[in-house]
Amino acid sequence: MQLPQIRLQQTHAQIGLRITQPVQEIQQKPADLSIKQESAIMSIEKRPSQLKIDDEQFWNDLGFKSIPTILQESAQNGRETVLEYISTKAQEGDQLAKIENKSDAIVGIITDKVLPQKADFNIGFIPSPGSVKIQFTPVEIHIDWKKGGADIQVTPNKVVHNYTPGKTEVYLQQKQQLQIDFVGMNINQQT
Repeated sequence: MQLPQIRLQQTHAQIGLRITQPVQEIQQKPADLSIKQESAIMSIEKRPSQLKIDDEQFWNDLGFKSIPTILQESAQNGRETVLEYISTKAQEGDQLAKIENKSDAIVGIITDKVLPQKADFNIGFIPSPGSVKIQFTPVEIHIDWKKGGADIQVTPNKVVHNYTPGKTEVYLQQKQQLQIDFVGMNINQQT
């Protein structure tokens, strides 16, 4: 025997969404920039190096003397020779004048003239050490800076901002339903 049954068939409600996306537009022109630059100034003062070489003594020691040097030395030697001669004659005169000392002045004078005197000589270097005089002045550089500058003017531009907000619409896409069926209400009996 079949028992009656109730069948339920349900359809759920469904909603739909209509979405309009928001739109945002941002525009900004770059800032206006004005730059004025003052150049740096550099000044350089330079005094060149100097090299002075005095080799006159070197050449004099080797015997290559300049005419002014030869004339000066000759005049000096002549003066010294005359003074030595006058000094010698004065000494001889003094020796001869002192007869009362009972010394043999004439023999002493002749002995001094005939016998050579000891020569004064030591080791000699030609040319003499330090005969070349060198004087060097290095280069001098003076650098002077005057800093430049920069004058910067910035003018920002405004931002252009457009915004359209989005929307969301909710609607019923499918209604809910409940269907009820009764099955097996008819009973067939066979005898």
